[in-house]
Parts: sequence; structure tokens; C-alpha cells
Amino acid sequence: MEKKILFLDLDGTLLTDSKDITPENLAAIQKATKLGHAIVICTGRPLVSTAKQLEKLGLTGPGCYAITSNGALIYDAYKKETIFYKGVQKDCIREAFDEAYKFRLHAQTYTDTAALCERETEEMKYYSVSTILPYEVVEDVTKALGSGPDPIKLLFIDLHDRSHLEAFRQHMEPWAKKNRLDMFFSCDQYLEFLPEGINKGSGVRFISEYLNVPYEHTLAAGDAENDISMLKAVKLPCVMKNARPEMYAYGAYLTEQDNNHSGIAEIIEKFML
Repeated sequence: MEKKILFLDLDGTLLTDSKDITPENLAAIQKATKLGHAIVICTGRPLVSTAKQLEKLGLTGPGCYAITSNGALIYDAYKKETIFYKGVQKDCIREAFDEAYKFRLHAQTYTDTAALCERETEEMKYYSVSTILPYEVVEDVTKALGSGPDPIKLLFIDLHDRSHLEAFRQHMEPWAKKNRLDMFFSCDQYLEFLPEGINKGSGVRFISEYLNVPYEHTLAAGDAENDISMLKAVKLPCVMKNARPEMYAYGAYLTEQDNNHSGIAEIIEKFML
């Protein structure tokens, strides 16, 4: 049997709405890895949060990798080391936060160990619980980041009305272009800013080349806008049943089951076992 590599989004794809992994999904992943296939988590979550999911899945042995923060950080889970990193330049963060506040949005960025924000909001608390990630509230994020590395991304949240984020994205387009940043939704509530050209697709290409995996042996599964680049970068793109309808066009296969009913097990059993 040909050895394949499956790139998996977490939220809305592998995980249920309650952020759990179904027994069927876990069993299918274990079967696939025993046959020599590779499973690579490809998520918008930062490394601190992703690492906890890798432990749950048992994806911490030799040859286990994770693409985190939508491609900004790629991690060797066995050696516990970062093999790729590119952050957002710190000198543009202040302006982005100030503009977000005008739209009444929550704004956050990241250190190596936590989310970083200036206001303790409903959105910050929700994000922290759902991603199992601690957060720090500081007076000024740019001062808090200091001389450390550039943060992996900027995240803007509105839990109640996507249109506010849409308006903010449109408003920020000239600014983002000037600062060489890309903007995209990772779900209806989250709008992300990353360095230009950094996305899940760039992460997929990096790992495929790093592991010398032929394009013909690549699969991916996702459900949201930030998964489009990943789906375009593989031979067999799979879109979850629970995705927004506009996502269906990016899949060669649409699952019969959604993320709450083991759609990933369906993909693995159909194409890898």
C-alpha cells in the first residue's frame, strides 16, 4: 500500500463542536499510523494549544509534525523543536490594535506561552477556554513583546456578528497590503493576520518537501476559509459536511458525516485503509 500523508485541521474538522475527539476518529488515526501513513495536524491554533492535542492523539513519535498558527510555525513533535517560524513584524501591531478597537473588536497576539491582549473581554475568555491556552492582559502589547521574537500572528474576534469582522477586513486591506500581511477567517468569529504568503498551504508544501512526500500521496481535510490554501496544495482535498456552502467547491470529496459524527474516520477508512 502506498504511504500517504493526511493534513488535518482541528476545529470544525477533527474536533467536535465541544472540542473533543470522537473514539471513531481516534481509532482511525491509530490504524492509519500503524500502516505507516502520516497524520499532520494543520491548525490555526498556536503551538502551546496544538501540543496538547498531539499528546491526546499519540502523534508525538518519530516522523510526527504539526503545522501551527496557520503555517507560521512548524513543529517536529518527536524532537520537540521548531523547524520553521515566521512572525508578524512588531512595528505594525499598535496600529492594527487601535483600528480594531474602533470596530469594537477584541484584539490579541501571542508570546511563546500565552495569548496577549490589552482588554479582558468575553472573547478572550471564550478563546482561552476553547483552545486551552492561557492569556495575559497587559497595558501595551508592543511593550510586553519587548525585544523578543515577532509574534506568530494577530487575531481579531467578534463572537456575535461576522459582519463587523468583514467590515474591519475591508477597512484594513490597504494597510495590510502596505505591511505585507494576509488576512483570512479561520471561523466565523476569528479574523487572522499573518505575514504575506504564510498560510496552511505554505506549511503543507514545506512538510511535503521536508519529508520528500510526492504530491500524488497527499490528502487534506478542512472546513473554513483558512483551509483553502491547504486544500489547494494537496492531491485529494476533502471538505467537511459542516463547512460553509461556499467551501464545497474546494473539495474533491465532501464528507457524508460532519465533525460531530467522525467525518475524519470516514475519510481515513475510504482513502487510507
